[in-house]
Amino acid sequence: MAAALLRFGWLGVTSFGFDEVRVSHMALQMAHGDFAELGMQSSSGVPNFPAAIWIYALPYAITNNPRLAIALTALVNTLAVFGVYWLGRKLFDAWAGLATAALFATSPFLVFYSRSVWSQNWLAPLAVLWAVAAVKTLTSSQNAQLLSRNASIRPFWLGLHVFLAGFVGQVHIAGFALGLATLVYLIYFRMWRAWKAVLIGGLLAAVLMVPTIYTIVRFGDGARVEIGRILDTPSVTDFSALTDTLALATGNAATRFWLNDQWQWHNPLDLLTQLTVWSLTILLAIGTLYTLYQIVTERDMRGLRIFVLAWAICAPLLFMRSKTGTTIHYHLASLPALFILIGAALSGKRWRRIGFGLLIALVAMIQATMVVLALNIVRDEQVAEGMGTPLLFPQAAANSARLDNKPVVVETFGSNFAYDGDAATFDILLWDTPRRIVDARSALLLPDEPFSFLFTLESLPAFEVAQRLGWLESVQPLPRRANDVPFVVSEIATVDFSQFTPVVPPVPLNNGATLHGWRTEPLVDGRIRLLTQWQLDNPLSAGHFQQFNHLYLVDGVEPAAVSDVYTSSSAWQVGDRLITWADFAPLEGEIAFFDVGMYTWPDLQRVGLVNRMETHIRLPVR
Repeated sequence: MAAALLRFGWLGVTSFGFDEVRVSHMALQMAHGDFAELGMQSSSGVPNFPAAIWIYALPYAITNNPRLAIALTALVNTLAVFGVYWLGRKLFDAWAGLATAALFATSPFLVFYSRSVWSQNWLAPLAVLWAVAAVKTLTSSQNAQLLSRNASIRPFWLGLHVFLAGFVGQVHIAGFALGLATLVYLIYFRMWRAWKAVLIGGLLAAVLMVPTIYTIVRFGDGARVEIGRILDTPSVTDFSALTDTLALATGNAATRFWLNDQWQWHNPLDLLTQLTVWSLTILLAIGTLYTLYQIVTERDMRGLRIFVLAWAICAPLLFMRSKTGTTIHYHLASLPALFILIGAALSGKRWRRIGFGLLIALVAMIQATMVVLALNIVRDEQVAEGMGTPLLFPQAAANSARLDNKPVVVETFGSNFAYDGDAATFDILLWDTPRRIVDARSALLLPDEPFSFLFTLESLPAFEVAQRLGWLESVQPLPRRANDVPFVVSEIATVDFSQFTPVVPPVPLNNGATLHGWRTEPLVDGRIRLLTQWQLDNPLSAGHFQQFNHLYLVDGVEPAAVSDVYTSSSAWQVGDRLITWADFAPLEGEIAFFDVGMYTWPDLQRVGLVNRMETHIRLPVR
């Protein structure tokens, strides 16, 4: 019950930042027919395997609402509680199983990594399934305790275990750490006796890697360069792998990702949270020592207890020496094993069951309280360096923007879905609505039909330009949390271009855009802004276009300043009007003219003018 409440409760109060949005956007594209050969780009520059995209394509095939994908993540992490209970009971006893389940259910770190669309959120539950398969390989209802090296082998479960050892790393690269524990398991239990199951499981995992490997080898020049760079980078030993793993197990600074690293609760909760850290540290030490004692004194369970120890250290061991560094979520695959070792502290003597059981019950209540308080705080206010805007606020903004069933222009920070989180966010939330996503830093798109406009910030240049020109109507701020800036929904019903100097005759480009007017504005900090008015009234060329803006001074031969801007050409449609602008720093001297035009991106070829040899348009100031 606690596991489900902490994972399914407050479903809109979840992180939906760049990583979650990128995974969601790729999964939504795959759900609509664009098969993913690669996962999202990693911090090292090398693309991940796409297994997480494949998984999340299932809920996104049903709806573009991210809450279903989040609910799927919450569900598998909730079901994993039953898996760790079963493991604790099999390896030790029912008390150990209950303690393990209680810690897994209420761990603030695991709750955080159960409530969003992240590939790493699958590490712990898939590791639990992988471990269950290892134990089921050697047990059945008839021989539940015959876990020696000579135990009979159940091929299906062995094949599943080996498959998961190769597959979990395709969901998130940290999952490959499980392969180290699998190697220990296969050697100890002499699994070459069932080599066919091992081979089939390994081959199935390898087959799923083929699309990614082929794509990188055939088309991934950049990825190959990054792989080479990483291989040439010296490895560095980093003991933070151990401290991060211990922090995960003990809940040290457990609300850091909701709140921040420096967050402190008021007493007595602050004292109680420190108590949980020290209690779990001591119980982990006791449980580990007891497990080692059991390995020495009991033969039947020796192999699986060795396996649990190998599981507990496989992630920190793999990432302790690294070429790319490590972060705390890399060790989630080992976390269930650490909770099983803590649960082992309850096994055996009656006084341990009662005393340590009551302590773990108290720890679980304190951790659950921390989670509930943290979720309520991030729902109501923005905490410095804490979690970004929860999903429920952009969802509400998207719903408000399409209330009148109008198409929506989203003016936001950037429009490249692969790099700009807000752009991809609203492309997902408005997937079932006609929409245009525009880079509000340099362009204002005006469709030739009634549209709603959603500005993600009032401080974006597009909002300021439209407001200064007097075009905004029915401006409606949509508050986010306390201390946060609002979204803004508005309409632009009538557009007056009389404030622009007309270009006579208008100058058409070969890509379908025609320059109709321009104007300059002084800015408060001494800069000058050039605005250009375009109309997309010819058949549009495929491709991405950027606009160049060159400023020339009197008697100047070369441009005194250059300002290229992104035009969000992927959002263009015939009939649209487009306002772009470029800012120039203060210059010594009198401005003579501007040269403007467009070029293709990324191949940097200038777009020619229709029926003319030139590739630029001169705008004289004098």
